[in-house]
Amino acid sequence: MIFYIDKQDKRTNYIAKSLKKKRQQVFSVAEMKNAKKDDVLIFPPSKKWAEEEVQSLPCDITLFCGNCNFKEILTQKNIKHINFLSEEHFSVQNARLTAEGVLALLIENTQKSIFEQNILLFGAGRITKATAILLLKLGVKFSIVTFNQAEFENCFYFCNKNYLGFDFVKDIKNFDVFINTRPIKFIDENIIKKIKKESLFIETASIDCLDKTLVKNFCYLPAPALPSRFCFESASNLMLDKILGELNL
Repeated sequence: MIFYIDKQDKRTNYIAKSLKKKRQQVFSVAEMKNAKKDDVLIFPPSKKWAEEEVQSLPCDITLFCGNCNFKEILTQKNIKHINFLSEEHFSVQNARLTAEGVLALLIENTQKSIFEQNILLFGAGRITKATAILLLKLGVKFSIVTFNQAEFENCFYFCNKNYLGFDFVKDIKNFDVFINTRPIKFIDENIIKKIKKESLFIETASIDCLDKTLVKNFCYLPAPALPSRFCFESASNLMLDKILGELNL
């Protein structure tokens, strides 16, 4: 078994070094054309796949990465796809690491104490919940926006002021920091214009929630794959445990 790893990401580069210490054969994905049956390819969970990339993958291998929407091609090539993000334990722990990264960006990119900020979280998934728990423990003021009625009720476990759908727009000028976790474009130009000058908008999602070319008066900060920036060793070990477990190493 030989490992071919995308070393451009801090997490996977760390994994490559860890596997070498375990006396495993490790090469860059640039050499994956040499891969044979039962060899292993490793990419970061944030990897975005194009169809031609998937078509170029070698056959009969195991592929560790995040989401890949070309299942038919993988099946045709007899590629076993292990999706890091499909496992609940990994996703929850990864969300916690993302929340730490959000906190680091919040401190680095604002001029006031976090205890003087009013924060608005968009979404109700794992990352929003992990961030909400962290902010709640710190005693930081925040509210949550969700577009799901069932999740809206759950938001009140974290804070007393929450919004369903676009109800938040009427109060948008009351917030200093915005944190988006929803991978969909839903903030239009009219809403952008209402955001307070010099606000901070942290985008953790893989898809921008707004047209950043329209942003003039506030700081829009794209921040996908935060665990690779602020706590990559912890994120790497989480991935490595999954890899070793799946391969029985």
